Amino acid sequence: MEKIDVDSASNIALTETILTSIDQAMLLFDAQHEVRAANSHFRNLFGPLLNGSPVGQPIRVILDAIDGPGGGNTGWSASVTRAAANGDAVECQRIAAGDIVCEMRGLALQQTGYLLTFKDISEQARSEDVLVDEERYIHQILDDSPIGVNIVGPDGRRRYCNRKMHEMLGLSDSEFQNTHAGEHYAEPALRERIIERMRETGAVENEEAELVRSDGGHFWALVSCRPFSYHGEECVLGWVYEITDRMELERSQIRSREELEMQVLELRDREERMARQTAELETLATRLAESERKMAELANHDSLTGLPTLRLCHDRLQQAMAQAQRSQTLMAVFYVDLDGFKPVNDTYGHDAGDQVLKEAANRMRGCFREVDTVSRIGGDEFLVLLTGLGFRDVVVPLAERLLNSFSDEFSFEEGGTNIGASVGIAFFNGASDTSETLIKRADKAMYDAKKNGKNRYALA
Repeated sequence: MEKIDVDSASNIALTETILTSIDQAMLLFDAQHEVRAANSHFRNLFGPLLNGSPVGQPIRVILDAIDGPGGGNTGWSASVTRAAANGDAVECQRIAAGDIVCEMRGLALQQTGYLLTFKDISEQARSEDVLVDEERYIHQILDDSPIGVNIVGPDGRRRYCNRKMHEMLGLSDSEFQNTHAGEHYAEPALRERIIERMRETGAVENEEAELVRSDGGHFWALVSCRPFSYHGEECVLGWVYEITDRMELERSQIRSREELEMQVLELRDREERMARQTAELETLATRLAESERKMAELANHDSLTGLPTLRLCHDRLQQAMAQAQRSQTLMAVFYVDLDGFKPVNDTYGHDAGDQVLKEAANRMRGCFREVDTVSRIGGDEFLVLLTGLGFRDVVVPLAERLLNSFSDEFSFEEGGTNIGASVGIAFFNGASDTSETLIKRADKAMYDAKKNGKNRYALA
């Protein structure tokens, strides 16, 4: 981060106004380590931890309040204080303050002091914790498996091994991480052939291989593997089932036929158990893949139309309501429901319905400003967020433009059709309104538009 000169922001009120225009919590303190300014985002985020306004207080008092008891000596606040004293920047650092998790950065300001920024990532951190807990639970299940399980990265080094794999090869965690998977094959080229066949066919099952323990001892095993995405990296998921007993049995002819048949039966029973365990492991692999999918689902945009989802729209709506209250400006929401969309799905199929939804989204996007938010919140339901409106009547031509955009026929591979839209409009009423009540009023107005003939708008 480069140093910047904000000497013109000598007035605290002006400085706080500048900082508040940036959508992150910010704290400015001078060379004497006294807080000069804190924007409203900082007060909203850390207010419950502070004793009154931070302005005028020593920065160490403020950081100790956020970092917790003893933080000034051993916590992150101590390193921030040292960096500020030396004029050094603080790159992105994750910190925790009670239930709040933030990404913090620090920047020296020429002739002014030091600026700290805090980005609230609490929701992201909680989602990550849930996925980590689920992965830890799956690893506990794998540790109880009688089959060795490991995940090997593209560099040939293991990303994960269960307890059975450790026992079979006799290696510690650090030894596993520092050895190549090919080193445990009596014939290293065999592993390369297995990997090559897996890439060609998609999976390898029950390949006999001679493996080497850490003490130099050899044993035979059935090796199965398949490609597997692990933490965003293309890896190989492998199962190793030791069959040394079976190989010795096949090579030994000194036992009687009766003993041989009994041991074969035992071996078949073991193989049946192995097949059941393999099926269970495939189920667990599916759950691991599902965990990866859930992380991807944290994205905020609809996969069909590319529009923001209800989750992202709620976030923007909360921000817009707060901004409207601060600046005393007007904002509104349009609740849009397509008229005549269900027959498209029923008559032409869901592929045609998807094409209509994508075209409807494109038409609606073209009716509004870039600063407005058009989101898809349900099957054929959309929510439009309008901010910075000059007066209430301005929504009328916008609503008419939206309705007119549906006048042309919607075409798709199977044919074409005409659909309309019913629009409910609600204005933000200030402190008495929440995002839920605002959307609910717009939804009710939309139903009024439908009752009055559809393809029209109604004001809440």
